[in-house]
Parts: sequence; C-alpha cells; structure tokens
Amino acid sequence: MFSRTPTEVRTIVGSGERVLSWARTDPIGFAVASDAALYLPVPQRLRLPWERIAKATWTEEGSLLVEGRSEASDKDRTWMVRIDEPRTLPTVIYERVTSSVVVSERVALEGELGARIVARRVGDGLAWTVTFDPGIDPRDPDMQSRAREAMAELRATLGV
Repeated sequence: MFSRTPTEVRTIVGSGERVLSWARTDPIGFAVASDAALYLPVPQRLRLPWERIAKATWTEEGSLLVEGRSEASDKDRTWMVRIDEPRTLPTVIYERVTSSVVVSERVALEGELGARIVARRVGDGLAWTVTFDPGIDPRDPDMQSRAREAMAELRATLGV
C-alpha cells in the first residue's frame, strides 16, 4: 500500500513540479526527486535540475553522493547526504539522470588526451557540455577550439 507524500515534502518542490520519490535525511530534512530536479538539504535547500547532475552514487554507509553543478555556479561540486531510508529514491535518481543523456561521446583532442562531449535534455532542447581529461587545460584556446570542432562534427553526424 502506498502512503501519501507528506505536506512538508510537497512544499519543497517547485511550482508545477511533481514529486516522484523522497527520503528522510539525517539529521533532519528530505531528499526529494521531482520530475524536473533533485532537491537536497545541504545545508540549505539545493535544487539540482537533472541535466546538471553528472553522477549520483550510494555509499555502503547509506549516503547519497551527488556530483554536478548547481544553477548558481558553473563549477563542479560534490554533495553528500545521509539517507535514513532510501525507499525508491535510488531508482528514480538513476532513471532521471540517465534518461536526460541523449549523447555521451569521448573525443581525442591531443594524442591520448581528449574530452567527453555530452548532450542532455533541457526542456524542449539540448544542453551541450564538454569535460576535458585531466592533463588538458580547459582554458587553453586551442583545446577549446578543438573541442568546439569535435562537437560540431558530432552534432552534424547525429543530425542534432
């Protein structure tokens, strides 16, 4: 038998969003998955749209580890939240993050070094990101140009 979503959980998600799953966090609060984003109480409420989550994993100790970028920053970050009882939250997070990825392709830019080019669903469109391998300076104009060329070729090949 399913239980109703508590009022305090429903008030966390944005207007027009639908709660898909939730779990209590330790020491207090909720991690909430909506159809549009994952909400974490770290230390204030954080909204991470699915397309901004690079990776979410569970530790043996029962903590959720989320890697990605918040809407307020373009720097990669990691957040950890202790989950008391995960319920269906891991499954929903996995499904939402993976279903947002349309393209994920590694391209060589200089010898063995390269970058991962990813396109993710954002509303009715796609958001493209480039993540350079360690050893490549992401500020290097030549590497940026090579990555743009590789992305343009990938987009042309895929017709997107």
